[in-house]
Amino acid sequence: MGGYNYLVSSLPALALGSPPPFTPEDFLFHTQGVLSEADQAELAAVLSGHPERGYSGFARMWSAGDTQIRNTIAKARGAKLGVEVKPFLHSHPGYSVWLDKDVSDALAKSNPLESEMGLDAARWKYVDDLALADPTGLPGVLAFAVKLMLVSRWSGMDEKAGRERLEQLVSDLEEQAPQAGS
Repeated sequence: MGGYNYLVSSLPALALGSPPPFTPEDFLFHTQGVLSEADQAELAAVLSGHPERGYSGFARMWSAGDTQIRNTIAKARGAKLGVEVKPFLHSHPGYSVWLDKDVSDALAKSNPLESEMGLDAARWKYVDDLALADPTGLPGVLAFAVKLMLVSRWSGMDEKAGRERLEQLVSDLEEQAPQAGS
């Protein structure tokens, strides 16, 4: 247990909605030589968005929890649209009742931005629980990495950029519409 006490104790506090102190890529770079080679590879797998490629209990459980979140979202959207979602669901080990409830509560919010914040808050809480297994060891480092990805995601959200992207997508669809009828 432990092993990365100094690293974990030197990590800055993170909060959803606050700017990240550095990028996930910078974190991966700066942990070289601090983490063992195997743990560095594990961190890279988590940061790449493919924790299922990892070997640690944390990585496997994070992958399972994220799959459960995505399945719950698919079920809710499928129910709303009257679509059979079974072909879109992915199996995963374990099941967390509170996680399902938190995701359902987030999806019930009327504001899409608040729903997204609620989903990421559920992810945050889930990785906090996973890190309790060894808060100053690899689980603590990996939990920080997931939180850093969430914080970075939120810092990249910009209303003006979002509107511009939406306008571009609508414009692209309008340009393609005559071609579809040809």
